[in-house]
Amino acid sequence: MRRAASIKVLVVDDSALTRQMLTRALATDPRLEIVGTAKTGVEAITLAERFNPDVITLDIEMPELNGIEALPYITDKCDARVVMLSSLDDSDTTYQALSAGAVDFVCKPRAGMASSMTELSELLLKKIRTAYRIDPSKVREISKCLEKSIGCDRPQSDQGDSDRAWQESDDPPAHLVGIASSTGGPPALEKVFSGLEGSLPAAYLVVQHLPTGFSASLARRISKAGGVEAIEACDGMPILSGKAYIAPYGVHMRVKSAAAGPRIHFDDGPPLHGVRPAADPLFASIASEYGKNSIGVILTGMGKDGAVGLTAVKAAGGATIAQNEETSVVWGMPGTAVRAGAAVHVVPVDSVAIQIRRALRRSDAYE
Repeated sequence: MRRAASIKVLVVDDSALTRQMLTRALATDPRLEIVGTAKTGVEAITLAERFNPDVITLDIEMPELNGIEALPYITDKCDARVVMLSSLDDSDTTYQALSAGAVDFVCKPRAGMASSMTELSELLLKKIRTAYRIDPSKVREISKCLEKSIGCDRPQSDQGDSDRAWQESDDPPAHLVGIASSTGGPPALEKVFSGLEGSLPAAYLVVQHLPTGFSASLARRISKAGGVEAIEACDGMPILSGKAYIAPYGVHMRVKSAAAGPRIHFDDGPPLHGVRPAADPLFASIASEYGKNSIGVILTGMGKDGAVGLTAVKAAGGATIAQNEETSVVWGMPGTAVRAGAAVHVVPVDSVAIQIRRALRRSDAYE
């Protein structure tokens, strides 16, 4: 007798072929039970309320109501964790979905790439199992908090004193800030950068675990969130104060010294912790090059990436910060760093920017 499945899944896609292929692939995992399929956003809302699934795979492009339009109704009707399915050309909309309550996303293969469906199915199985571990009430609370706070005035220090004005220039930064995130990371990154500004004496290097094609879009969203201009990093690019650099998919990003100042260096070595880029090599290089003037930050994410690198930042005398469990969608990466003793400051996501500013204020750059 077959054991009852523990994860109820609703598959939503306007393509009958895609629904069929995904249903077959997901059925290979005995822990999953496909409770239904839907081809429109309206059907998805109805079935979500009827079956109360644990996880919903939600296509973005659909008739009647698309995935973005249906998402708030779905999350209001049930406690399902929503994993978005999107095309590579729709990255901005995907980030909008993450800010609106989706917990993760998977890129659909381009038309005519039927051979990629196997890879899609394997990745989706992993995403569903990860999503199931997320507390749905936490996702709603964090999404509402981020929706209200992103774009608002930057948070103020509890000391009440303002930062000394620093002018953006082509000079090398006095400090380097490494930031790592994964599951739930894009909205958290937007929140952090909404509390920072380009006049601070630092540059920011970001590793967010993303598929290919999404780092440039993430850079645009971060730029809109606050006063720091973010760009997709390139190999050999000079690192300038007041800028943020997003690591692209497929390479590890490191920092290397040069006569004119630090530069970005790409490394195509094997994945670490199953990802590339990984945060550990970035943090280790920042610690090596900047010592006590380095700052390491780990935000929400599944896995353990970043803990070793954050330990190196701490050992070099730099400041180390981790997002707390209460505001993390998944407390895997920051939790591992905290348990390893690498994170000196463990704070809510809306206090991360404050901690970065405090670290800069205590530095010689402000004296």
